[in-house]
Amino acid sequence: MFSTLLSTLLPQRQMEALSSGPGSPMFEQRGPTTRIRRAPVRAFASVTFEEGTREIFGQVLNLSPGGCLLRTEATIEKDATLHMDITLVGQGERCTAEVQAVVRRVTTDDGRKAYGIEFLKESKQDRQTLEWLYARAMSRRG
Repeated sequence: MFSTLLSTLLPQRQMEALSSGPGSPMFEQRGPTTRIRRAPVRAFASVTFEEGTREIFGQVLNLSPGGCLLRTEATIEKDATLHMDITLVGQGERCTAEVQAVVRRVTTDDGRKAYGIEFLKESKQDRQTLEWLYARAMSRRG
């Protein structure tokens, strides 16, 4: 009953699609109270494909618990499933996390190919790894 009353008193917000890439906002909303801050990062990624046929490298431009923006010279197909080793650098140390991901968007950044990557969270361990990685990225910002 309280939640029904509260929902009638608060203005309704439209659900906004999460986006990444040039010109995307640093704050995005996904629901009435959730705010996700994208952390600009100094990071690189080693990427292998699900079929394991090749390995590529790229620069991670920003990071959130749900995904990242990866800039690379390589061509990656939309909806490709990836295994990524993301390494954050800075403050005299490096930290690396292994994540599974899917390419959701293809764009460009400064004339180079960039890919909106969605992290797959299939287990509690996956979610904890992504939360840890995001916390490390946010702590290196300032």
